[in-house]
Amino acid sequence: MESNSKSNSQDQTFNYLKLVQSVFKDRKSLWIFSVVGLVLGILIAFTTPKEYQSSSYILLESEGGGSSPLGQMGALAGLAGINMSQLQSGQMALTAEIFPDVIHSRDFLREISKEKFRFESKEGQIQSLEEYYYQEQPSNVVKKTLSFVINIPAMIVGWFASPDPLPADLGEAVEKQEDYLNLTGQELFAVGELKKRILIEQKGKMIRLNVSMPEPVIAAQVNSMVLDRLIAYVTEYKVGRQKRNMEFIEERVIETEKKFNEAQMRLASFRDSNQGLISRRVSTKEEQLEFEFNIAFNIYNSLKQEMEQAAIQLKKETPIFTVLEKAAIPLGASKPNKPLILIFSIFLGLFVGVLVNLYKVLIENIKSN
Repeated sequence: MESNSKSNSQDQTFNYLKLVQSVFKDRKSLWIFSVVGLVLGILIAFTTPKEYQSSSYILLESEGGGSSPLGQMGALAGLAGINMSQLQSGQMALTAEIFPDVIHSRDFLREISKEKFRFESKEGQIQSLEEYYYQEQPSNVVKKTLSFVINIPAMIVGWFASPDPLPADLGEAVEKQEDYLNLTGQELFAVGELKKRILIEQKGKMIRLNVSMPEPVIAAQVNSMVLDRLIAYVTEYKVGRQKRNMEFIEERVIETEKKFNEAQMRLASFRDSNQGLISRRVSTKEEQLEFEFNIAFNIYNSLKQEMEQAAIQLKKETPIFTVLEKAAIPLGASKPNKPLILIFSIFLGLFVGVLVNLYKVLIENIKSN
């Protein structure tokens, strides 16, 4: 039994070796596929437009833990009638996990695509990113060819398909679009291209923003612009509700202050005009005016305290961004990596050749058996 098992394993090993030898026996086929892969790699490497990557680093400071100025002011705020415990509740959570969703949203990228830059590669012409990407459509020859071949059926269908119905008054229809986006094909294409070139990474508390653009200066400019708008967007997201609450309280404070001043002036005028008079009617009227004055003062004082609370809460909820490294102009192109593309293309062609030879050997064995 042991001798039979050993002989079976030896036969299997021999068959595997024989299969490998048969696959690599046709070296001409392997060379052909390797050369084809090399040619495709050369086309990809030398026709892919250059891109320059600019990076910046920011730090989002945490809000919890440790001693803070607000914590040290707790006792003084309590004496002023401000309840600091209320300020600790209802605090909105803010994490860097939402940043990729923010910068990849169509609203955000659409605004970036509308910005205009000076393209030195186009003789200093000033264009928006939307216009540039839609006109240039940067890609390599291989990708453009494959895209054209794949889109042939869609082009044929489009020739015979009826166009989509348009509104009678397109201008009026566009003016009414307040709650939804109406992106054109050019805008959608530009948004898709920017989504691939604007990336954000989180490493602990560190946030890295990478922007790839066709020119080094534009890459740094877009990186700085995206960073500023991201900080503004996140800050508004964080404190927007508290700002609206504070604005509402300020309006009420102005109204109550006016009523308080009016009640104060009525009381003072009444006392001046009835000075020295002793009468039940005068006393009753004076008590009524004092009551109205006290009510107006209490409401005004309460709203002033609430406005102070809202101001402290707004200051506390405002996120703190620290720019550790600003966007710099890259010195060299980050894409394409020509040596890596060529090596990968050669190995890919060799791998395809091995698969083709393996297929031929298996077919021959099946026919012979």
